[in-house]
Formats: sequence, structure tokens, C-alpha cells
Amino acid sequence: MKKLLLFALLGLFSTSCISTKVHKTLQEKYDILANEADQLRQKNEVRDSENTELQRTLTATRRDVLILQEDTTSKFDELRALTTKYDRLSKQYDYLLDNNNTLITASARENKTLMDQLNTMQTRLQAKEDSLNTERRLLERGQRRVNELEGVINRKDSTVAYVRQKVSDALLGFNGNGLTVNMREGKVYVSLENSLLFAPGSWNVAANGQVALENLAKVLAENADITVLVEGHTDNDAYRGQSQVKDNWDLSVLRATNVVKILTKNAGMNPERITAAGRGEFVPLVDNSSEENKAINRRTEIILTPDLTELANLLEGDK
Repeated sequence: MKKLLLFALLGLFSTSCISTKVHKTLQEKYDILANEADQLRQKNEVRDSENTELQRTLTATRRDVLILQEDTTSKFDELRALTTKYDRLSKQYDYLLDNNNTLITASARENKTLMDQLNTMQTRLQAKEDSLNTERRLLERGQRRVNELEGVINRKDSTVAYVRQKVSDALLGFNGNGLTVNMREGKVYVSLENSLLFAPGSWNVAANGQVALENLAKVLAENADITVLVEGHTDNDAYRGQSQVKDNWDLSVLRATNVVKILTKNAGMNPERITAAGRGEFVPLVDNSSEENKAINRRTEIILTPDLTELANLLEGDK
């Protein structure tokens, strides 16, 4: 455009009388315009170069886009759930756009309520999961405790069964002659009738009974973890003694004490393991309704209990 204007001016002044000063001015303007034209051409060439570079960048970008599209396809399975959620939200969004502000506001409130409910459910689920994990750990700990307790109980039962057998073997010659050995409640009960140990009204152990007690003491000395309780029992006939023994209580205590003294003559019997107790007439096995029943109730019971320290420690650890 500038060139056309310049040529028009030149043509006009060429046909007219133009002074040298005007000509010089026009020439200077021409030079300026020519210089601007050169600069514009240079800028245009730069723009062309930049455009070419942008085209190459665009091509490279499109190629990268194709690569990304291919990569996106490989991730489709992972994004499927998110895509489904996105589609649902997109449909909700389109629906909201097609309705007025009131519907948008109502839907926003509903969405907020749903999100609050979702957050509440997530919090509850997390708390439930934490609770289940805690219960699982407690259950595992409890199972370990049960296994430990079962192991201790099995060892205790094995010890009791072993001691029972050893006692039965040691007193074999006395079985059926006023002596019985049995297990009750995890303990060994050695029951000796008074006919084997004591004369009527006496608390001194007879010779045959001493032999039985000495044999029993040998077994007990070999099993130092067994505690021993000696209980004296009478029938309900009133004791008519004239000495320091006044009644069945005194008689049962003295009989238990004399049995303990014989047992502890064995050097392997620690007196700390053994207890003497008199029960009098108050723990009968049968009714004192006949002489035969009274003979059964007149007895000395030696109760053997395994060491329960390990079991007690385990139970104490559960508190």
C-alpha cells in the first residue's frame, strides 16, 4: 500500500514542476518507507520461520497425542470405574444445566447430603475395620492363651495320671483292703479307711498303715511339684474321750497330723508341701445310717494336687 502511494506521488510530481527541496523530502520519505518495507520483509521471514517451527512442533505434539491415546487405551480397565462415575456425574451436570437455578440448588443440597452420607459411611466403615482388626488381634492373642493353657492343663493332667499310677503301684498290696485311689477334678484322692490306719478312738497309726504311708511317701518324694493335703474324717458318733481330745474335730485333726508326721519322715518330703486338716463328721461320703456306712465315712483322705503356678501365672497375665 505504501509503495502504491509512493509511486502515485512520484507520478504526480514528475508531471509537475517540483522543487528540489520537495523532491529531497519525498526521497527521504521513500527511503524511510523502503527501509520499513525491508524490516517488514525480515519480520515476515522470521514469522515464516517461526510458523514452520510451530508446524513441526504441532506435528510432534500430534504424534505425542497419538502415543498418549494408545497408552490411555491400555489403562482402560483401571479407569473404567472412574469413567463410570464421571459419566454419571456428567449426566447429572447436563441435567442440572437444563433446569433452572432452583433445581440446581436443590440438587446441590442433595449432592452435599449424599457426600455427607458417604463420608459418614466411610468413617463408620473405617471404625468398623479398626474394630475388626482389634478383635482379630485379641482373638489371635486369646487363641495363643488358650493353646498355652491347654498345654499347661495337658501337662498337669499327664502329671496327675502319672502320679495316680505310681501311687496305685506303690500301694498295690493295700488296694481292696481299706484303700482306694482315684482321680477327681484333676486331683488324685488316696482314701484310707480307719480300719487300715487307726484302732477305734485312737489317733496313733497302726503298723500296717505306717507301711502304706511310707510307700506313699516314696512316690511323693519323687514328685516334688505335688502338694499334699491330708484330711481326717469321722462318722457322726460323738467322741467320748477323757484326754485333751474332746470331740470329733480334735480326733480328726490328730489323725491327720499323725499321718503327716509319718509322710514327712521321708527326707524327700518338704513339710512346706503338706497340710494337715481335720474335717470331723461334716463331709461324709454316705449317710451315717448304718454301721457299714459309718465305717466308710471314718477315713483319711490324702489329696494330691499338681503345681498350678504356671497355670495361675498365665491366667494372671490375661487380667
